[in-house]
Amino acid sequence: MDIGLERAGWRTVSFSEIEPYACAVLAERWPGVPNLGDITKIGSDGDWQRATLWTGGFPCQDLSVAGKRAGFDGERSVLAFTFLDLVEQRRPRWIVLENVPGLFSSNNGADFGRLLNEMEQLGYGVAWRTLDARYFGVPQRRRRVFIVASLG
Repeated sequence: MDIGLERAGWRTVSFSEIEPYACAVLAERWPGVPNLGDITKIGSDGDWQRATLWTGGFPCQDLSVAGKRAGFDGERSVLAFTFLDLVEQRRPRWIVLENVPGLFSSNNGADFGRLLNEMEQLGYGVAWRTLDARYFGVPQRRRRVFIVASLG
């Protein structure tokens, strides 16, 4: 998401990543951009608080049709709500979330409804689409759900 947003004129101010390989890639491609680490332990200082647009690709293992389908009752995908707790505190103007299409069917759709409801309760207008990377220059089928939310 960061590459696309930077090509559209946005500037990345921070990341929140704990996986070693992903951290190494981010450090290589965005030297000087801080990695805040574990989202559950993010402090209250830094440029990220004033960012107009926040993006998140929360873990998909609990939502994917290839996984155990624990949904938001699982340990990983529930981090979407940790992200939304930070949103509630700082109120960025825009939010873009990304995940797998299994989000739609997780817990018979209740998980997707819960996520949308939470965002709406925070005062965000929400829209979503499923996009496939093969239509954007990537030589593979890689479908993802993108949720875009605007405050007010």
